[in-house]
Amino acid sequence: MSADLHWLLLRKWNSFQHPGVKGGPTLSKEHGNLRNIHSHKYSGLSNHNSVSIFADKNGAITFTKLKKDVAPNKVRDARSSSTLRRTTGSRRANKIAAVETAGKGYRADLRQAAVARISALSRANARTAAPRKEFPAKTRGKKSVSGGSKAQSGKKEDDDVIELD
Repeated sequence: MSADLHWLLLRKWNSFQHPGVKGGPTLSKEHGNLRNIHSHKYSGLSNHNSVSIFADKNGAITFTKLKKDVAPNKVRDARSSSTLRRTTGSRRANKIAAVETAGKGYRADLRQAAVARISALSRANARTAAPRKEFPAKTRGKKSVSGGSKAQSGKKEDDDVIELD
């Protein structure tokens, strides 16, 4: 069955379709939909060459696409996937997404959506992997050695004495 006929059958309603905001686009939760928008271009159900990018619970990003010449009854063998570790940099992940979609001639029209999705996932993983550390402000110069304004006013206290060995 052709991709256009699939889309004509699925476009009115399917179980993955969700109404978005009133007046906004209709959303979709189907596997292989990069933008989560209900449209023929991004549909993973109606297109034969679909690309799926998702993150698992450990933060690893998995890039899955369908192989070109596989028998219809070999469903498991039809998918090829590559997994990027959680520590993979965002630039390298973007390059992999661009090469896998457009560079190898698979689906050049999905390049921008694939790069956007994989960069968002890697950005989210980077935040959870290494949260920003808060460092207290350090005093610099004479203030750190002499104790600041107390040394300038002429008052000396035993608490402010720093012994150097």
